[in-house]
Amino acid sequence: MTDTFAAAPALVLDGDALDPIGGGGALVGYARVSTTGQLLDRQLLALREAGCQKVFSDKKPGKNVEREELSKCPDYLRPGDTLVVPALDRLGRSLQ
Repeated sequence: MTDTFAAAPALVLDGDALDPIGGGGALVGYARVSTTGQLLDRQLLALREAGCQKVFSDKKPGKNVEREELSKCPDYLRPGDTLVVPALDRLGRSLQ
């Protein structure tokens, strides 16, 4: 997915830009919408405003465990990096 931004209200991720957990590393974002007809714009903007240097995104249902961009995150993340999501339900529907 390409990072495209539109003038849309941002999701609030505790206000200002975030700091990586532990004070080091980079902020890496992940955004997801359930259908191809939905827009990622608000999530992408919120992640950029939170300070994410790299953002991965998928247009797949939460029940689908085959999300290509999410599966790339562990390969990209380095020790000290922090994965940031606009909401926990963007990672999946359940803990199972």
